[in-house]
Amino acid sequence: MKNSFLLCSALLFSATVYAQDIHSDQVPSVVKNTFNRSYPNARDVEWEKKGDLYNAEFDLSRADHEVWIDAKGVLIREKKDITKAQLPVTIAAAIKKQYPSFRVDDVNQYKENKQVFYKVELEKAGKDSHVVFDGAGKVSAKRFD
Repeated sequence: MKNSFLLCSALLFSATVYAQDIHSDQVPSVVKNTFNRSYPNARDVEWEKKGDLYNAEFDLSRADHEVWIDAKGVLIREKKDITKAQLPVTIAAAIKKQYPSFRVDDVNQYKENKQVFYKVELEKAGKDSHVVFDGAGKVSAKRFD
């Protein structure tokens, strides 16, 4: 019983250490400047510190977005929610061919190191599968959690 309590406490503590909500006043100016230049029309911005990166979640043009910026102000990764209709034709064709009996449930577009990836949640008989495609429509080993 004591070990279970200690394990649960450690897990809870580690989760709060990994991702910590922070007020915008705690975000370095170089990070905020990068964010404001890149997303001047962002709304409802919420900041977190995840490891060495600053993470901003926000709304832009009625879509959820998320960015990761390092302490030097370098934009590391961008994520935005997109609709199935916004998927590139190559990705839609790959899904239709490789996962014909699955339905597209949720789609996120990621940009990282000048590459674009699409994380697609596919559903079949109540089971979800997450598949990441590169811009050419090939299944990628890349993981986005």
